[in-house]
Amino acid sequence: MTRGEPVTPKSQQRTGGRRPASSTRRVAPDGGRGVRAVDRSDEFAQLLRTNTVDVDRPSSRARRSPVVGKVGLALAVASVAVDASAFAVFMGGEVDFAGGICFVVVFLTVIAAVLGFVAAVGGLGRWYGVVAVFIAFAANPVVIVVVLVVAAPEVLTQFGS
Repeated sequence: MTRGEPVTPKSQQRTGGRRPASSTRRVAPDGGRGVRAVDRSDEFAQLLRTNTVDVDRPSSRARRSPVVGKVGLALAVASVAVDASAFAVFMGGEVDFAGGICFVVVFLTVIAAVLGFVAAVGGLGRWYGVVAVFIAFAANPVVIVVVLVVAAPEVLTQFGS
């Protein structure tokens, strides 16, 4: 065998030069100008022989859209705004209405955290998702009440009177 001569796989030699129907063929990266077709299973061996990687060929991984992470972040920021308005309503004396707003904020933060987690794990706007999870966690009224109970219980006693 001389250099430059096409290598015929053993399965092709036994079948008289015909390729099996299940084999997939692909033309070499230079457009097939006098270069033999490459078997996909033989691609790794070819890369090892030539000691190179074809960087001109586009990557098979498509870039994922960061929409899910951005939506999660937008919901988390919106939940902060609604939480602040609930606090303002509570300070104005409307305790029942503020409690209803807090229920809405709890669901908003849960949805924002779930979307942020999906985005962070799935690569759909990873950093947007991570920020959304942290903001949603911090804006959750349940978390805020627990932090107040642990850090400054005297603040909660002032609200009761």
